[in-house]
Amino acid sequence: MSGSRPATRVVLAAAAVVVGVLTGCASTVPPAATGSVAPLTRATTTTATTTPAARPRAAPPLRVLLTDDDGYRAGGIRAVRAALARAGYDVTVVAPDGNRSGAGAQTSDEQDPQDTDDPGVRTVKGTPADAVIAGLAAMRAAGRPPDLVVSGTNLGRNTGSGITESGTVGAAVTAAHDGLPAIAVSTDKAEDEADCATTAAFVARLVGALAAPRPPFAPGLVLNVNHPVKKASGLTWLPPEQISLDGDQMELEGGDDGDDDGGLGRGRATIAELDADGQDGTPASVRDRLAGLSP
Repeated sequence: MSGSRPATRVVLAAAAVVVGVLTGCASTVPPAATGSVAPLTRATTTTATTTPAARPRAAPPLRVLLTDDDGYRAGGIRAVRAALARAGYDVTVVAPDGNRSGAGAQTSDEQDPQDTDDPGVRTVKGTPADAVIAGLAAMRAAGRPPDLVVSGTNLGRNTGSGITESGTVGAAVTAAHDGLPAIAVSTDKAEDEADCATTAAFVARLVGALAAPRPPFAPGLVLNVNHPVKKASGLTWLPPEQISLDGDQMELEGGDDGDDDGGLGRGRATIAELDADGQDGTPASVRDRLAGLSP
């Protein structure tokens, strides 16, 4: 019996090792859950991923062709350009190389745009209408036609029957006759850029209120805006009128405001809708859309 003890010790030692191993493995297994647990599946072992929702693509900035009849260096056009640029609009300036006040909608053969030191500004030797024609052609050729044409702000008012001689209005009517919505802007008693700051701010708000659809309003419609040299005390809508373009001559047809300035001389801003597209029917009014616009 004594000869079998070493073998017995070996067997017992091996058994102890096996028991220890089994005991150690058992200690790494969590206790069984007492509640009902869904069985583990392959899907639950992978990291869940969520595809982000596609963001709507932002609309490109409104493209504005800006001109005037006082020349590209005039304070009025500089003030409006700065205000529209600050508001985030894509502004291209094509304007006469000098003062062309009183040109109305006259055109000439001087429509070749010339570069300036400012890459966003080009000039023509002709009239405000020439500048619009040149600007539209250049922007369309580049595949970037404007959404809106703004003319001004003019240094001085353009109200009543005298608007048919205004180069500021003539440029806007030329654009409208070509199927673009247009705004003509004038500042009463203005002499320099500082005088036009409040008008320029108003133009930026006006464009912002109209900018959601493309085009912002009916092609062929001109908004003739007159603003006092200081902050306006209110806003007057003048009766809508039709303005025709026969060759390069403008004529007012209908309307009953005559030479009423709508309170401009007393510090109010005014807007008159001019149907200038030369087509049958009247462009849709924007007056209701601007009911909450403050001067």
